[in-house]
Amino acid sequence: MPQRMTAEMVAASGVTCNHQEMENGERRFRLLGPDGSGYIRCENPGGPVWENSHLHHTTREFILVQQGPVICAVYRQGKAVLRLLETGDCFCPDPGVPHDLCMGAGAVVHAVKYGSCPAGDWAPSPELDMCVRKLSWEQALQLAEG
Repeated sequence: MPQRMTAEMVAASGVTCNHQEMENGERRFRLLGPDGSGYIRCENPGGPVWENSHLHHTTREFILVQQGPVICAVYRQGKAVLRLLETGDCFCPDPGVPHDLCMGAGAVVHAVKYGSCPAGDWAPSPELDMCVRKLSWEQALQLAEG
């Protein structure tokens, strides 16, 4: 029969929890391993919000939409390419590719970080932010569906 682990057992393993409410109102619930890998549940309790555009130099990322809709954006050849993700869809940005998510009202996303996950691997992408931050949900949706 499985037994509940004590806080001391978890701490000794190097696994940590880090839960935050972001500036945009999004809630993030993190379970992080000592190697930098981890799981994040992202919930958007309010209206549509963009996250911060970014890239990972080496970290791999798998994003699964538990409850949509979500619009994903990647920066390629000097422009933003948008795609609509619905419940059950997934998105795997390659390392080095700037990406962002616009979470629709009530959206829930699971993100898994894996592979080589060194500290400081996250880098902002002001180029992608300049393309997507100005877009309303309706504008982004139209571009994603077009």
